[in-house]
Amino acid sequence: MPTTRRRGAELDTAIKSAVMDLLAAHGPDGVTMEAVAAAAHTSKPVLYRRWSDRRALLRDTLIEVAAASIPTLDTGSFRTDMLAVLRGWAELFAGSQGPLMRSIVMAVAADPELAETFYADVVGSRKADVTALLQRGIARGDVRADIPVGVIRELGQSVLWHHLLITGDPIDDELVLTLVDDVLVPLTAPTTARS
Repeated sequence: MPTTRRRGAELDTAIKSAVMDLLAAHGPDGVTMEAVAAAAHTSKPVLYRRWSDRRALLRDTLIEVAAASIPTLDTGSFRTDMLAVLRGWAELFAGSQGPLMRSIVMAVAADPELAETFYADVVGSRKADVTALLQRGIARGDVRADIPVGVIRELGQSVLWHHLLITGDPIDDELVLTLVDDVLVPLTAPTTARS
């Protein structure tokens, strides 16, 4: 029975899924054009028509995955906004994509061009989203106006990254609730005075 030729979004999804599977299983070095073509059941010329090389393919895939993973909706309060963001990170890290996230760190460390794009497009986007979240909290009055935005913005996520990459400690909802209710909310509350 002949196979149906895939095009457009369907083919793109198959290719990027193959990249993620190879990356999670073998790290960045396992993502070759040959391996991706085989895993996605397509040909290398199809890949080369879309991406100039494996780095471009890897970069586009990682940026899309990372940028789409964390919610940024306004839930109505700083607490619930932060719970949504950190639960998104926790789900990403503790779920089946945890190995992929570790591989992303390896790939970024090994490829200056990927690192530059990742920091600008993904990390920059995340910073802007959390800064907007904090500004909403200040405007609502549930976050004090003099918070150190750069520190607060990174605080919860940095603990989750540390668990993922350094300690291997559990990343679960109890950790997220502790970070939000025992650290972030008290630290940013309008009644908390800076000395």
